[in-house]
Amino acid sequence: MQQSQQEKPAEILKIFLKAYQITEDKGKIKPIEDIETPLILVENIENFKENCFWVNIKNLWILIAKVPPVVLTKGDFILFREKNKWGMFKYLGEEKEEFILTDAKEKRKTKVKKDIIFSLSLFGKILRVQNKV
Repeated sequence: MQQSQQEKPAEILKIFLKAYQITEDKGKIKPIEDIETPLILVENIENFKENCFWVNIKNLWILIAKVPPVVLTKGDFILFREKNKWGMFKYLGEEKEEFILTDAKEKRKTKVKKDIIFSLSLFGKILRVQNKV
């Protein structure tokens, strides 16, 4: 006896996460409407509703997880503002009370004090980059 059952596609659970837009005006941060997000993207982040958010920079949407609670490992990309410009930097490690970062092309390194980084409201590990949400 053969049973034919149609498999229903699993419903993708979604949540709404906070979102911000970085303006052209000196990189100012402006809150915008929350973004519907598949839960699978953030389900492993502790208290994901408070510790994950979207940032829109020009035509890119970047999903960020706050540090801490997320722990950085060598090679992770982070969102960071330097000289009023936002950019993605690669985390290389720590020395004393400083993070060692490099630009995406790995052409220059910079050391940033931890207290400066942790004082930023939108500092975090990049989980995902896409051109629309």
